[in-house]
Amino acid sequence: MNALMPFAPVLTISLGSLGYLLGGKFLERTKVTGLFACLLVGVALYLFMGLGDSASTIEHGLVVNSFSRLLAIVTCAGALVSIVGCASSLHGEEIEMTSEYYFLTLTSLCGALLMILASDFLTLFIGLEVASLALYCLCGARINRRSSSESALKYFLMGSFSSAFFLYGIALWYGATGTLLIEPESRVVVSSSPLLMLSFLMMVIGMAFKLGLAPFHFWVPDVYQGAPTSVTSFMSAVIKIAAIGALVRVSIESFVIATAWSTGGLWLFATLAMTVGNFAALQQQSVKRMLAYSSVAQAGYMLMGLVVFDGSPDAVAATIYYLVAYTAMTIGAFLVLLAIGPNTDQLSDLKGLGKRSPFLATCVTLIFLALAGLPPGLAGLVGKVYLFAVTLSQEFYGLAIIAALNSALSCAYYLRVPAMVLFQTNGSSEPLRIPFSMRAALAVCAVSVVLLGVYPQLVLELAGSAGTVMAAR
Repeated sequence: MNALMPFAPVLTISLGSLGYLLGGKFLERTKVTGLFACLLVGVALYLFMGLGDSASTIEHGLVVNSFSRLLAIVTCAGALVSIVGCASSLHGEEIEMTSEYYFLTLTSLCGALLMILASDFLTLFIGLEVASLALYCLCGARINRRSSSESALKYFLMGSFSSAFFLYGIALWYGATGTLLIEPESRVVVSSSPLLMLSFLMMVIGMAFKLGLAPFHFWVPDVYQGAPTSVTSFMSAVIKIAAIGALVRVSIESFVIATAWSTGGLWLFATLAMTVGNFAALQQQSVKRMLAYSSVAQAGYMLMGLVVFDGSPDAVAATIYYLVAYTAMTIGAFLVLLAIGPNTDQLSDLKGLGKRSPFLATCVTLIFLALAGLPPGLAGLVGKVYLFAVTLSQEFYGLAIIAALNSALSCAYYLRVPAMVLFQTNGSSEPLRIPFSMRAALAVCAVSVVLLGVYPQLVLELAGSAGTVMAAR
């Protein structure tokens, strides 16, 4: 029983999702569907936090150490904030089957946790498929809307391709090494054989689809816009964390990536993602599509830490810090749209928000300034400073210059949102009524983007500890 304790959070989430499948109608009648989901995720979060920094266990296909534990905590925290913020808006988004919605949400969360905690490629692939299959259904949750069904179908088709690439990479890995362990007993250098080079490429392409990295990002804007905003809020943060965590672990634990070939490939992915994402976002009038292309660019920034990794913990720590900040920023951005209305999407829908709800106007200003990397939304600024600093320290000057130019370019579309909120009017001054749960979730996101910049030490210490674990590989 003690051997299973480190994995109790995953068991809690999986058994809870099974409870929704078997007793969902009872939960709907008692009107505790959302409360029960929050309770399950809260318990899992508490259990992860209670494991302690010294916990390091590899059993039953899962590994718990400082790195996987921290990412699991961030994943659960992001899922909890998203569920709390969206709970009061499901009926407004025409999602009538709430028990099925929470079943799929918890199932996807369980799959994401398996991706983060997996100690072998078989478990990692199962986690990837569990998370993805649940999200395909969630994207089509608004069954009366054609755009929702279309986004689900596009996501399913593109996700199938990404899974095929990743599975082929696993097959090549097994053929070259004879093991399915993510961290084999003997270190593997990517360039040591053509088979391993192809395996690494296939796995990176598979993860690039999930992260929405250019040029494998074409599904992202359509899915973000067509899916219910509550689903987009959950998907944009939770799956991003799981995919980044899996990519970092595979690249560092499975392969020695400090070679010109592998580093050059990751450099190209990061550069394309930043550039394509920011230039595409400039042309958008849809806020959800803008945030979709923004997520492509943000994934490129986070990939910088992996590009410059040289065995020191700083690069991984900077990536983790930025991932934490991004989670707060992106969930807050989608919750603001959901608070205005279930169909809010266009920039023009934000006109006059400063008069209708000063609280929402404050939140959206802080969040989008943080995404742009400007004060007082300091989380984004500090995160980029750490990433740029570690990039320069490893003498990747070209990558740092490209990232800085893209960061400046992103201000052109990020700042349009606060400008529309604060300085434009649409003639309507009717106050917005925001449910308490959504107000609380938005307050957590807005406060987080400020506190993470004002007092980053706590997260940096945890990220440094996680980076040290990866650097020791």
